[in-house]
Amino acid sequence: MSSPTAAAQESKGTSDLGAPLYVAWQITNECNLACLHCIEESGPGKAFKDELTETEALRIVDQLVAAEVPYVSFSGGEPMVRPDFFRLVECMTQGGVGLKIETNGHLLTKGNCARLKKFGIKAAQVSLDGAGPASFNKMRVRGRFATAVEGLKNLHEAGVPIEINFVPTKFNIAEIGAVVDLAYSLGAYSFYTGKIMYTGNAVRTWSAIAPDEADYPGFFAALKKKCDEYQGRMRVYYHEMGLLDELRYRLVNPAALFIVVPNGKVKLINALPFTCGDLRKDSLGVVWQNFQEAWKSPRVAAFVERLAEDPTIVSRLHQLEEAL
Repeated sequence: MSSPTAAAQESKGTSDLGAPLYVAWQITNECNLACLHCIEESGPGKAFKDELTETEALRIVDQLVAAEVPYVSFSGGEPMVRPDFFRLVECMTQGGVGLKIETNGHLLTKGNCARLKKFGIKAAQVSLDGAGPASFNKMRVRGRFATAVEGLKNLHEAGVPIEINFVPTKFNIAEIGAVVDLAYSLGAYSFYTGKIMYTGNAVRTWSAIAPDEADYPGFFAALKKKCDEYQGRMRVYYHEMGLLDELRYRLVNPAALFIVVPNGKVKLINALPFTCGDLRKDSLGVVWQNFQEAWKSPRVAAFVERLAEDPTIVSRLHQLEEAL
């Protein structure tokens, strides 16, 4: 849904490529917020003990640049809390790689937004899980709706392209139309959403946050209307496919992207616990070869089929295991 290279991925198999088209890099698990639904279970004091050092991270940046990977995203946790964040941004963009920042918006001061513009990032994706303080602040513990909105205004003023991400819960799902309207009013060019995932912090908070399945048809119907309403002005993307169907599709049609977690290990996709290498010690070329073989692994296929019988196994996605 959110990959900028989806069309290319569908028309060109991963085996024809010398490197991924897109790398989603979680540069830290530390975060200034403690959100109820966080897939990565990030939060204050939640940095991995073995996160990549600046030198190690820059070595990976050099490999991505050398391989001419066209698109990378920095996420977390909250990526902007890393002391070397702007150093990594500068080296990535100067190397010619298109870079997106996925952030909760609480560190988007005027000065920081000016620096993001200076370094030429392709977009900043900000999470906006509510049309007002009541729902947003409930979802994003330690977060403030007004701060996130101010950050978005600062991005728009600086001329940084804006994407908005929204996660539906039982207390914000009815606000979807208003949130899409708000995103447009704040200058967003893209809006992304889909069903909430049962993993990370959501496992513990599920009964308090998960929408009723009966609420989703109305949710997606409202999104369809907004998609039509904003056609040509703002792209509204929404993902209706269930996790099981998506993973079955990916077994046959792997996307040309992978996930780098804060210690350098590489996952096949967020919704699977399998790794295919470690960029702290393996070259990008080796990891890319492993990635292609890993999608053919019987262990990966067996996990996807177990998901059909027990949807709760995705709650263990942080118990990483090698695919090969």
